Amino acid sequence: MSLINRTLNAISNKEYSGASELNDGGGLIAKISPKGRITFQYRCRFNGENKRYKIGRYPCVSLKQARQIHQRMMELKDAGRNPQIAVTGETDFITLANCIDFWREEKVKYQKPGTQDIYASFSKNYYYPAFHDMNVETISAREWMSWFDGIAKTSPKTAQAAFSKLRACLNFCKSKFLIDGTNIEKIRQRDVGTSADEGTRVLSVNELAEIWIAIERSRAGTSTKNLHLLTILWGNRLSELRLAQKIHFDMKNDIWIVPAENTKMGNVIRRPITKQIKPLLLRLMNIYDDYLFPGASLHRPITISAANRYIRRLRDTLALPHWRTHDFRRSISTICSEQGAMPHVTERMLGHELVGVMRVYNKHDWIVEQQIAYETFGDALFLQIEKTLEGK
Repeated sequence: MSLINRTLNAISNKEYSGASELNDGGGLIAKISPKGRITFQYRCRFNGENKRYKIGRYPCVSLKQARQIHQRMMELKDAGRNPQIAVTGETDFITLANCIDFWREEKVKYQKPGTQDIYASFSKNYYYPAFHDMNVETISAREWMSWFDGIAKTSPKTAQAAFSKLRACLNFCKSKFLIDGTNIEKIRQRDVGTSADEGTRVLSVNELAEIWIAIERSRAGTSTKNLHLLTILWGNRLSELRLAQKIHFDMKNDIWIVPAENTKMGNVIRRPITKQIKPLLLRLMNIYDDYLFPGASLHRPITISAANRYIRRLRDTLALPHWRTHDFRRSISTICSEQGAMPHVTERMLGHELVGVMRVYNKHDWIVEQQIAYETFGDALFLQIEKTLEGK
């Protein structure tokens, strides 16, 4: 039932015991106190939350004016903007989204593709949806902390990662005088979520065999499956292979050359293409033109978030203690050491630089020794895969 002025006049500033809210439709309500104070509000769902926006107190704001403001609020909400602007008016301030855009354009785009993908993922999933049409400089420390706590309820480690990356963004914007500062500076990183574990999980050959079989049997695309199968065999960082192109593989000399721009430490990594790996690699080269592990587009590599989503789904199907893709690196290093590979060889397999003076003067790759270690590991893995399949 729509509001009418006669009803509001009869209630205004008089003792009242009726319904606490009267509805005018479309989310416009008149909230009434026991003493007859009438406040117009717009009730709606915005950015995934139930909201109430104050329009004004009757009779200072007439019913006609309230309806006009309400109409403007609905238009703003439909446009994805804060309905409160209809009351406060347009203001000249910098929002969190403005800061993210500036940071990505002026800083992030010059970093490695893998780093850009990570920041793009955090921006899309966490930063852009937060604090619409709010002055980033006036967001309180309590509001920031509540937001991080909301992320931490699902993933404490992600909350801390989101904090550290966002702090870097806002510090950059401050250094460029886009903003003077924010209240996020009052928050200590150790009070947000939890830090990432150093990692101790070492998968056995039996466990790696189970994961291999699960990947092979999954309904994922060819590039997604082979990205993770080859990562098991090479022990590479995922993005080193995810970003790989045909030109990075010397099939004549059987060497994979990871360019500096695709590595975490900015060093060139050389790994042998082993007898177990080469057939998989040749198949990919016959299917794809440039990037060997494309995602939705054949002309762009699969994103790190898509690869991680695949592993999360796969992990849920296996009755194994928690593991992640990065554990393949620790596992292959440990298993190859057990099989007789020397530490300097396993370090090169992982793409690590040697320590001390050796890092400066010794640039040898031990490709032959790497190949022996990789193929010994591959033989043991494939033998276990056969045993596992026979047992099933």
